[in-house]
Amino acid sequence: MDYIPIALSLVAVLVALYYFTTRNHNLFKKHGIVHVPPSPLFGNMGSFARRQITMSDLIIKTYQLDPKAKYVGFYEFLTPIIVLRDLDLIKAVTMKNVEHFPDHRSLVNRKVDPMIGGMLFMLNGDHWKDHRNMLSPTFSSSKIKTMFRLMSECASRFAEHLSNLPEEKRETEMKSLLTKYTNDMIASCVYSVSIDSIKEPNNVFYEYGKLSTSTTSFKWSLKLLVHRNVPWLAELLQLNFVDSRIAKFFYNQVAETVETRQRTGARRSDILQLFMDNNKKREPGKEMTVQEMANHAFSFFFGGFDSVASQTCIVAHLLAENPDVQERVQQEIDETLENNNGELTYDAIHEMKYLVAVINETLRLYPIGSFIDRMCVKDFELPPARPGDKPFIVKAGMNVWIPVSAIHQDPKYYKNPLKFDPDRFYENKTITNSGTFLPFGLGPRMCIGNRFALTEMKVLLCHVLAKCNIKLASRTITPLQLKKGVFNATGRNGFWLAVEPRKSSYCFSTVSASAVSCN
Repeated sequence: MDYIPIALSLVAVLVALYYFTTRNHNLFKKHGIVHVPPSPLFGNMGSFARRQITMSDLIIKTYQLDPKAKYVGFYEFLTPIIVLRDLDLIKAVTMKNVEHFPDHRSLVNRKVDPMIGGMLFMLNGDHWKDHRNMLSPTFSSSKIKTMFRLMSECASRFAEHLSNLPEEKRETEMKSLLTKYTNDMIASCVYSVSIDSIKEPNNVFYEYGKLSTSTTSFKWSLKLLVHRNVPWLAELLQLNFVDSRIAKFFYNQVAETVETRQRTGARRSDILQLFMDNNKKREPGKEMTVQEMANHAFSFFFGGFDSVASQTCIVAHLLAENPDVQERVQQEIDETLENNNGELTYDAIHEMKYLVAVINETLRLYPIGSFIDRMCVKDFELPPARPGDKPFIVKAGMNVWIPVSAIHQDPKYYKNPLKFDPDRFYENKTITNSGTFLPFGLGPRMCIGNRFALTEMKVLLCHVLAKCNIKLASRTITPLQLKKGVFNATGRNGFWLAVEPRKSSYCFSTVSASAVSCN
């Protein structure tokens, strides 16, 4: 057998593969932009892909390449990224010159995964603007206030469960419990379905929620990387995030509820009702379709099922590590309840400034996402990265990242940045408005659901801390260690904590619930 043609073909394939995986890797060297030399295929993501580093630490290492540079270069596998370091440039990209950077880079091929691809975060251009305008009224404070009773009922039930755990079960993995709360809250506030996932953990909402939103799994991260970097391969392999049967289930939940309410005139203070009410204010032909309602309803699952549970676990972990902070939060909760005649209301939880400070400090240290991205749609000139350098033209189609985790831990903006210190946010609005606190983004594409997510966290923490003390358990890893090789922040081995009922008793009621709850 003549092996020469086979060998030549193999060499040709290897050369083509090398060219394909390195063809963009000379950009920053050519323009004199500080960067770490990339490796074929992986670019600067090798240590992340090998699960040797968290995304947050990788972003921080990149940010620290040159403290004097306004921006540095980074290769996300095959894709060159400009990582902005200068706050004025960050504001220029996200706010002042938004017409140049209006979009996120496409994360999901809508042909492959129409439900996730149809969520607001994934939309771009005029399509995004239209849906943002449709959805904005849904997330106003007044509208979220109408759903507070539903949130509070789920939180009260969860806190009751924790406070009544038998002594031998008080050491528990909190993430598995908290996803049950986020599941029940989303099912109630969005889909008009009442579920108790602690008593019935095998319910279809919870099972499908876990399957479709496990954003901290390696498999999910691998799919995302393929969608982001080789979209044609994602389409070829049909790499969807939401299985078709799960997508059909959530679509049917929305379609059946909408049809029933239209037919009977029934109403409920939830997200679907807000969608329907907003449709009545739209011009004929410009209403949100049932499929679009289903896509946006599912965004609550996708954006809140796992991430809100993880962030609340991190808050709980930090409170367990800092019992003096926990005691101060509990004192504020008790005083607020006493000042409001024992009623836990929407207004009452927003009076708790120290609780807000604790949540904000947690989001500073452990932001939900380590970076924010913007895609350039019209060429934009950046000033020289360093004195003596030339300006750099960000071409249409190129991406820039805002390194959230790095800015949050820069000692230039935060004294003792690695210290958990809620007082830095207590009655200090200058931080949250300075452009250095970015847990939900900046500018027009700032996360539209941030009020909803924060209310969800606040109401749960109020109920739990009114009834329970949170302590370190024998299996708690301190200091907190995050899982490597995944995009969102989550505990390396889960979140093991201990709970115990509070000895002091305060009787409070949820304003629109019929039952009175006493700890």
